[in-house]
Amino acid sequence: KGYQTLEHVLTALQNLPINIITIWGFAADNWKRSEEEIVNLMKLFDKGIKNTLPKLLKNNSRFIHLGRKDRIPNFLKQTIENAERLTQKNTGKRLCLAIDFGGQDQEIRIVQKAIGFGFMSEQIIPKIIEKLRDGNGEILPADLIIRTSGENRTSDIGWLGKNSEFYSIKKLLPDTKTSDFVDGIVDYAKRERRFGGRPR
Repeated sequence: KGYQTLEHVLTALQNLPINIITIWGFAADNWKRSEEEIVNLMKLFDKGIKNTLPKLLKNNSRFIHLGRKDRIPNFLKQTIENAERLTQKNTGKRLCLAIDFGGQDQEIRIVQKAIGFGFMSEQIIPKIIEKLRDGNGEILPADLIIRTSGENRTSDIGWLGKNSEFYSIKKLLPDTKTSDFVDGIVDYAKRERRFGGRPR
């Protein structure tokens, strides 16, 4: 039911001036869940990507995966890589799916990549770090983070949540409606963002 809700929400938001939408489907910490739940989630992600791909191609949209690919099932990895390959030249909106993503885990992977590429410490500047992030630096920190379930924590979202505005929907995802997400966007539009400084 949560998957069906997301389908409706994504369709409705298609007409709004939102260029990047990221769905955080599975955190790096979620491997602690039961094996049965994990297997079912991976199958659901696989189905969701396959069902969404024709719409992305039709709308000139791009699919980007954020997170690790080495720990997810091979069938899902292949589906993800296929969607990324088929949409990589699309220039429209971007739909990102974060699976096996965690801010701390990504930091470790960035350091490992930098060492693997032979960078010296003085060469590791913000521009290099940006390119080594998931999405190759194309995905900026979120303007708005909407969280369902009524929780007010950002979890291990890392750089994706830098200076982001936060909005909590006090319902579990399957119980939400498109209007709940629209309310969050409207609320965000009324805010004055500070980016670490004083309001001007």
